[in-house]
Amino acid sequence: MTGAGRGINHLVVTRHHLPVPLPILTERLVLRPYVPEDAAELHAAVYGDHEAMRLLGGPRDLAGTRAAVERSIHQQALDGFSFWAVVERESGRLAGEAGLFPLAEDRKEIALGYALGADFWGRGYATEASQAVLGEAFGSLAMQRVVAITRATNFRSRRVLEKLGFTLHGLRHVWGAEQLYFDLGRPDG
Repeated sequence: MTGAGRGINHLVVTRHHLPVPLPILTERLVLRPYVPEDAAELHAAVYGDHEAMRLLGGPRDLAGTRAAVERSIHQQALDGFSFWAVVERESGRLAGEAGLFPLAEDRKEIALGYALGADFWGRGYATEASQAVLGEAFGSLAMQRVVAITRATNFRSRRVLEKLGFTLHGLRHVWGAEQLYFDLGRPDG
C-alpha cells in the first residue's frame, strides 16, 4: 500500500464538492464505498496479514481494521472521497482498498493510497484501481495535483507510482517514518 500524498494541493476539500460517483467499475475491479460489514473481510485480506502489512507498519487487530473502515465511511460522507473497497469482479472477493485521503490535518495535500492482500499481488490491480481513483481525482473532484508516499523499500508500490506518472520529490517524515514523496499534476493542466 502506499499513502500517496501529492505535493501541495492548494485545494482544501469542502462539502461543496460533489462526491465521487460510486461504484467505479474497471475492467476487472469494482471500487465501492465501505460498509461496516467489510471489516472482517478487509482484515483477513489485508490489515491482519503479516505479508500484506510488512511495509505498512505491521498487521492490525480487528478493532483497528474496524476503526479504519469507520474512518473511511466518515470521510466519504464528509468529503465525497475516501479509501474504497476494491472488489475483484470475477470472484466477488474484497481484494483490498484504494482511494484518496488528506495527507495531513491541514488538508492541503490529497494523497492516493492503496493496499491489496498478498493473494492479489502481481496482477496489476494496484495500477488498475489507482488509475480509476486518479480519473476521479482529476475528473469529478477537479483536483490540480495528487501526492503519494511510500517507503523506499516498497519496490512494488514505487513501480506502481512510476507507471502512473508520479514524480519523486525526495523524502518526507510522515506517520513516524521517512517516506518517499511523489506528486502528479493534472494531465491537462
